Amino acid sequence: MTIREKAKRTIERYNMLSNGDTVLVGVSGGPDSMALLYLLMDIRNEYGITLKLAHLNHGFRKEAADEAEFVRKTAVSLGLPVVISSIDVPAIKETDGLSAQEAARKVRYAFFAEAAEEACASLVALAHTADDQAETVLMRLLRGSGPLGLSGIPPVRKISSQESGVRRQGPIVIRPLIECSRKEIEKYISERNIPFVTDSSNLKMDYMRNRVRMELLPFLEGYNPNIKETLVRTADVARRDNQFLDMEADRIYKTFRDNKEGISMELKTLKELHPAVSSRAIRKVIKAVKGDLKRVSFQHISDILSLIDSGEGRWSLHLPDVTVSREHDKLLFKRGEGRR
Repeated sequence: MTIREKAKRTIERYNMLSNGDTVLVGVSGGPDSMALLYLLMDIRNEYGITLKLAHLNHGFRKEAADEAEFVRKTAVSLGLPVVISSIDVPAIKETDGLSAQEAARKVRYAFFAEAAEEACASLVALAHTADDQAETVLMRLLRGSGPLGLSGIPPVRKISSQESGVRRQGPIVIRPLIECSRKEIEKYISERNIPFVTDSSNLKMDYMRNRVRMELLPFLEGYNPNIKETLVRTADVARRDNQFLDMEADRIYKTFRDNKEGISMELKTLKELHPAVSSRAIRKVIKAVKGDLKRVSFQHISDILSLIDSGEGRWSLHLPDVTVSREHDKLLFKRGEGRR
């Protein structure tokens, strides 16, 4: 199966494209994003889509300005409109106390949401590959993630209003290459003589992803030559199971009562649920009250579940920016007063 056929299979499997869509293609200039661009150019008439490009200079490397110029020239040569922006991510990293990866991700999705609005695009196409998926799942496994984390990179998802920095919902992100391997992409690039630039940061061993890609995965291939495929399959299974559990949690979440004090729920309802569902429902409530799940850990959710089962009359548990209280037969979540 060619990379074109494989990408089309992914597009059909996840209903990524529809006739008349305007797609903003995130192009860094690297081989993956250039392969995505040329592949979408190849199939755009078949799907009846319009393409526009977007490039963000994160301000981390001196050569980034040259990469932005490479993308601009590529857009001109292909006759496509392009949005190019430069943001001082290192400054945001210091100001907000984030890691380089966290700051870049925060800025990147806000940029794509703004660029998509400017381009009147409902979709943002990104060039994540099956190798990226395998690396992500392995990294999250090492960090102790649950089913949601092990679901890896979603083939399709919306940019939330929180990520976009505005109240309205952001565009939908699609990843047509998520089932294509890096080797397949390299072959495609070579056969088509597609130009690209090389990001020197991909070779720096101080980034965990690079160490996983260059050291850990090759080591694990000694135990399982198909370790990447295995990790990708794990993500597919975890995503499927997590979607079902999320649907159940959404159904339960709708029974919670929202009032001026906070959000409350009958304890009896929670006690009747499997912990896999009740824990997700509780996370949804905390996110609704707090606005996000930052600093809310697995242990916090476990503590709430343990106290629900304890049979005690009244108690309060302080989470980051949220207080959870049990009052007789109800559980109340309210913002503020959190200590840990």
